[in-house]
Amino acid sequence: MTPPSDHPPDAPPDHPPDHPPDERHGGGRLRELVADAFRNLCSVRQRSLLALLGVVIGTAAVIALVNIGDNAKHHALSQFQAMGTDLLTVRREFSALGQPPAFTLDDVAALAALPEIDAAAPLAVGGLEIVRGRARVSLGVAGVTAEFFRLTRLTAAAGRVLSPLDARQTSVVLGSGAVRQLAGEGAPPAVGQWIRLGGYNYTIVGVLEPTVANPLLPIDTDNAVFVPLEGMRRVAAGGDIAGIVLRKPPETDDRAAGAAVAGHFAAPPRPRPVAVQTARQMIAAMAEQMEVYALLLAAVGGISLVVGGVGVMNVMLMSVVERRREIGLRLALGARPRDIRAMFLIEATALSVAGGGLGALLGLAAAAVYARSAGWDFILSAAAPPLGIGMSLAVGLFFGLYPAIRASRLDPIVALRAE
Repeated sequence: MTPPSDHPPDAPPDHPPDHPPDERHGGGRLRELVADAFRNLCSVRQRSLLALLGVVIGTAAVIALVNIGDNAKHHALSQFQAMGTDLLTVRREFSALGQPPAFTLDDVAALAALPEIDAAAPLAVGGLEIVRGRARVSLGVAGVTAEFFRLTRLTAAAGRVLSPLDARQTSVVLGSGAVRQLAGEGAPPAVGQWIRLGGYNYTIVGVLEPTVANPLLPIDTDNAVFVPLEGMRRVAAGGDIAGIVLRKPPETDDRAAGAAVAGHFAAPPRPRPVAVQTARQMIAAMAEQMEVYALLLAAVGGISLVVGGVGVMNVMLMSVVERRREIGLRLALGARPRDIRAMFLIEATALSVAGGGLGALLGLAAAAVYARSAGWDFILSAAAPPLGIGMSLAVGLFFGLYPAIRASRLDPIVALRAE
């Protein structure tokens, strides 16, 4: 006969088990779900790799395009830093009668005397075919004074820049790009040699250091030749002063300097319409333009990432169809719908995280290669990696949510009857 027990038949035991099957700790359940998710992904290795490849390509596209956009912005802004952000330019605007008001040397002297302006230099521009031996090259020609080189911080790599003594001489200074073009297949032109401009022989007195183009100037200084302003009419029709380059003192606000310059040309008795542009205005406009480009590039990369998300959804939906009996068995044994949802979401997250990490490395490598090939300094964008990885994770979860919900809503009886 069985001895009587201290507890009633239906009373709970004195020491309940540490982890009841239906109330295990969340950490242990999560570990099991993660391990299960990786086993399931490995069982359909080919489909998983294809979905992973889509996420990798999409993430790499986002990161590479955003980083290239930031590098382009940095390169454009560095052009101003090379010549200084205290530059201003004045250019002519057509009057109501369609005649451009001419600048004079008196205007240049008057602007240089303004307290808001430190220095001023005239600039005349034109285009001309330049002859050296058998080489014939069309280049920009700039008529300048000696002050122009100091204002724009252009220095000579060989020889010297123009001086006041060259005012009436046939002297010319070449940009480094112009030297390469005039070299053709032979030796590059050197100081002391001559080239032919507009029927005149000009002696080369200097070759400039390589420089980046400044968007404020109406001419690419690296691919131009510089002649004295006084002799500009020998080689170019008209030869009038097309613009004035100015530099303001460091303590002067650029808006105040621009207003003072515009006020000079608005004063009677001869008001003339002019456009004054400062380096900071150009930088602000370029920065705004670059922001638009960056958003467009991110949108293009996002489309590629969405395609990768569709691949993740395809893998998940196929997995739901193939594992209906397994899902039905889990539900019949007590698994909750949220456990089924979590299982499939973890699989989608694993694909997204792995694809995002690999895509980030690939995107940064592609951006670095592009920057080097374009001659830019590679700058790692602080926004590119978080944006790319975050978008890949969000896309993976978004496209994995529908298959997870669909799996969690299966009827266990119908699922167990599935072939």
